[in-house]
Amino acid sequence: MIPMVDTEIADETEQPALAAPAPDAVGGWPDWARRTVIGLVLLVAFGAGAWLIGSTESNQNADLDKSVIISLTPNDGAQAVRQTEVGADLAVGYDGRLTINGIEIPEDQMVGARDPQQVSPEDLAKNGLRANNRNQVYFKPGPGKVIEKFEPGTIDITLRYFKDGQPNEGTGTVRWSFKAI
Repeated sequence: MIPMVDTEIADETEQPALAAPAPDAVGGWPDWARRTVIGLVLLVAFGAGAWLIGSTESNQNADLDKSVIISLTPNDGAQAVRQTEVGADLAVGYDGRLTINGIEIPEDQMVGARDPQQVSPEDLAKNGLRANNRNQVYFKPGPGKVIEKFEPGTIDITLRYFKDGQPNEGTGTVRWSFKAI
């Protein structure tokens, strides 16, 4: 038996693939040290940015009674569309009234108000216009309301809050603003 010999002739012009040379160290720092420093700098920058965003609460609300005011909508200093809903969530047992750009919002135009024509006088006297959502004080502009839409610019809001059914107890005032776009 004759041994088989590979008769295929290799192309002598082919050369093995070469890897790109490693970059020179910059400033004498090894590659891992540069990457670590860059990562730390980025981490600190992101942390500082998050801290700044989280600490933009206005000084005028620094004394905000967190036991009564749960949230403000839109947030103080925010931007919102001209038809946005404006108001606050209050702790259970509290109610409030809104004034927007100096215009007092009637209770019957607030979100959740019932039509006094469709409620018995006894129920109205006992439960009021907003029987189920007194701790949610919101207004949404619209046709036929005291404010049909917000004009572009700064919108100033004042919320006067008080204990439910007792307008002279547990009172306070919160002011904030947003930019209508």
